[in-house]
Amino acid sequence: MLFAGFHVYWELGGQFGFGDASVTTPKADSFADWAFTVALGVMFIIGAVVPLAFSMPWGAKLPGWTLVTCSWIGGVLLTLRGLSGLLDTALRSTGLAHNGLTGMTYQHTLGDAHPSAYTLWSTSSIDAYFLIGGILFCTVAVADRRARR
Repeated sequence: MLFAGFHVYWELGGQFGFGDASVTTPKADSFADWAFTVALGVMFIIGAVVPLAFSMPWGAKLPGWTLVTCSWIGGVLLTLRGLSGLLDTALRSTGLAHNGLTGMTYQHTLGDAHPSAYTLWSTSSIDAYFLIGGILFCTVAVADRRARR
């Protein structure tokens, strides 16, 4: 719920966690961007409901495979997002790849060609937050599978 809440906050223009970056969320300028934003919104809703379903009585009425599948998908996506973000920043910061993994510079991603250390640490913390969320979702999927045996 906290994870989804932060995304709603950021989508509404909140800046906490981005340091002093000029750009915090990409603009949806095309239909594809808008569709991607809507798809992410749906994933956030599912990502908020799945943990609740594991812990609330009404969740026991849902097919277990759907919860485990959603947990694995969410866990893998969040883990990949977190790891790729950390690697992307590391590549740019060390100078090994000026454009990181994504092919974009800091100017493209943060709105500043030379972001402050505060911004880099803040955005790396967000990447770590994604990674931790991914690990937690995968852990829940494994734990549920073991519990059902």
